[in-house]
Amino acid sequence: MPILLLFIFLSCAHVVHAETAESSNAPSNAPPTASASAAPVSRATGAGNGLIDAADLPAGLDDAAQVDFYCLRRAYPQITGMTTDAQGQWLVFNDGRRVLYDAAPGAAPSTGPQESEWVVSVRTSMAEPYPLEPQRPDTPLGVSPGRRRSYDLLQALYGSTPKAVGVHLVQARLLGQHLHLSPAAAQAMNRANAHLAPQAAQEPRLKTLLKMDGGFAWRRIAGENRLSPHAFGIAFDISPGIATYWRWSKLRPHPLQQSYPPAIVEAFENEGFIWGGKWHEYDLMHFEYRPEIICKARVWQGLEPLPNNDAPKNLAQPAVSAVPVAPSGEATAPADASAAPSVSQ
Repeated sequence: MPILLLFIFLSCAHVVHAETAESSNAPSNAPPTASASAAPVSRATGAGNGLIDAADLPAGLDDAAQVDFYCLRRAYPQITGMTTDAQGQWLVFNDGRRVLYDAAPGAAPSTGPQESEWVVSVRTSMAEPYPLEPQRPDTPLGVSPGRRRSYDLLQALYGSTPKAVGVHLVQARLLGQHLHLSPAAAQAMNRANAHLAPQAAQEPRLKTLLKMDGGFAWRRIAGENRLSPHAFGIAFDISPGIATYWRWSKLRPHPLQQSYPPAIVEAFENEGFIWGGKWHEYDLMHFEYRPEIICKARVWQGLEPLPNNDAPKNLAQPAVSAVPVAPSGEATAPADASAAPSVSQ
């Protein structure tokens, strides 16, 4: 009898082991989760780590373009190369798509939105130095680092229609509040939340400035015709009742541009978000996932080295300078700008 019981036990164990091995090797029809499909992240930039070496940097780029390409690759691993033709320099994606990085002098306009003050090439979108915390320099007219965007790049990364963007959105959280963002932005917010939650528990003032008011929304910027970064699932607003918007206030600059808690700004910058409080057209509630801009700021400040041994050894962040604006005074203010909008950036 003991021998018979032992035989039955060994037979059952063999069946369980076989079923477990089969289930682990079988293909799954369930879609991958955001965490399963996402690239590893860097605490410093909130971007994919990229593991970029010197061979990945195209030859013949000037200093700024080297930094740009490094940071674009680091932020968005689907960008795999750069090519040049008569129209200019192009970023190449892993599926063969191209996005214009910088137009050649005198080149005819390419497809996509015509370049204006705020709708620009990838190179121009990254040209203005972003000041990392604790830096809070003055923001005279024309100084708005990160507010100029390449819509060709945004559409290539996130989609060009509400459906194309929406199908990839995932849930993010901030102090128990939930919203939907693109996968990389959502993961970056979750990491910032892990850093901010214990601080907010100790400092009630932080909680009052961390009230979620909106993430993804397919809409245009208040008072303008161009799409908001909210339309691409890369921006969120917090506590608009306190952190106001330049169109809603006559103050230039606004006191909160200096007194807004550094702990909040730093937590989000560390994960790849820029803050609208560092713009002349300030948007104090607004944070936007632009890891390539944060990466470039870190490189210029010597906080992150380029992998290319032939790159300049003494990179220094260029001085902040105002970008030329329309003679009317406020940059590209539309005719109906006096109407108080219900939303900001």
